[in-house]
Amino acid sequence: MDAGREPARREEKRGRMMSGKVFDTDDEPGCAYKDRRRRQDGHAEWGIRPDPVTCRTVVALLEEEVSLPVMADLRYDTAEPYSIVMAFNAGTDLVIEWEFGRELLASGRQRLAGFGDIQIWPTEIRGHELVYMTFRSGWETFVVAASAVVIDEFLKRTFEVVSLGEERSFLGVESFVSQLSDEA
Repeated sequence: MDAGREPARREEKRGRMMSGKVFDTDDEPGCAYKDRRRRQDGHAEWGIRPDPVTCRTVVALLEEEVSLPVMADLRYDTAEPYSIVMAFNAGTDLVIEWEFGRELLASGRQRLAGFGDIQIWPTEIRGHELVYMTFRSGWETFVVAASAVVIDEFLKRTFEVVSLGEERSFLGVESFVSQLSDEA
């Protein structure tokens, strides 16, 4: 094989992965709430339930010259109204979970957001809108690309459950303080 053609083939493969085709299988496992009503929406299948909001999708794990499809679950629960959980399963028993701010994900859809362990930013490759996310733990770093359509729909559904800025009302702090003052 011609050594000069190998980098071009890898770039072509990466281009195919990032062209959105890796996300074409998103509707296979689907994104859903846990009830019976469902609707097809772009790259994911959704159900409707007020709490929790869950989404299973495929993201591209970007490793040097290769993009690998990995299952990822996005979860939002009013018990932790400020944060979301993103869990990655690379086809093993090991599931890697990251918890970060819902507002960080929303900001990362517009511009580079975050510093330290997690950074999120929007991009477009060959007409497909993507969301890049960098996760750092110690000396290890990994980058994933997710479909912006899926991220946008996930965020929209979380905002339907708890509007941005209304998270505090779901913490139950007022109820707790009220109970303490009644006991005193």
